[in-house]
Amino acid sequence: MNYRFNNYSRKNIRIFWFSILFTILIIVLANPAQSQVTLCYPDCPNDVWNPMPPSPALTYQITLPCGEPVIVHYRTRIACGAFYDLFIEEIEFLNGYAGGQHCGQTMTVSEMLEAAMVQMMIADPMRFPPDTSSADTCVDNYRVMVGGCWKPTFPIGVGGFVSKADGITPNVTAGLLYPCVFVECCIDWYTVCIVNHQKVITYNSAKSTPGYCDPRQYQLGCYPACQ
Repeated sequence: MNYRFNNYSRKNIRIFWFSILFTILIIVLANPAQSQVTLCYPDCPNDVWNPMPPSPALTYQITLPCGEPVIVHYRTRIACGAFYDLFIEEIEFLNGYAGGQHCGQTMTVSEMLEAAMVQMMIADPMRFPPDTSSADTCVDNYRVMVGGCWKPTFPIGVGGFVSKADGITPNVTAGLLYPCVFVECCIDWYTVCIVNHQKVITYNSAKSTPGYCDPRQYQLGCYPACQ
């Protein structure tokens, strides 16, 4: 009797968990935005990021003020037909760990991200309006989003430099800057103007949201993305 009861109970448990998983799958498939819960969605959840995860992000090469070339991994969307949104997912240093370490001596993580934001808006691989061929005009609904906390694979700050001369060989070869968390997003608002066929970028602090970053909550080595 106990044997039959145990088998019956196990079968019911398996059916129960299968039903739960099937229900979750249906919910996710019914709303594509829900499959992107790791990305920033401050509003307009039906306007998904492009490319849509899990597809790889788009890439564009810029040079940071420290002189190091980097590849910005990014996604875009036009939210509610009104907001030009850019999501920066990762920054990759072409010179690897050494390149990131060099930048980390003179720039903070938030400064690297801010420089990447502005250069992306100037270069405009997203092809958002306005372009430099336009008559003098302004677009005041640019938004750049990043996770609230970011982690470098290289040291930040003077005194963090490590070289082979120190007898220490870093066990990380890649120079990466990536989010500790994609949610609790930093949202920076900008106005992009064309003045005499030149782009002028203005930061709107009143609308911007700094996000949230408590390194103790996530992992060691996390830095605020926006300050």
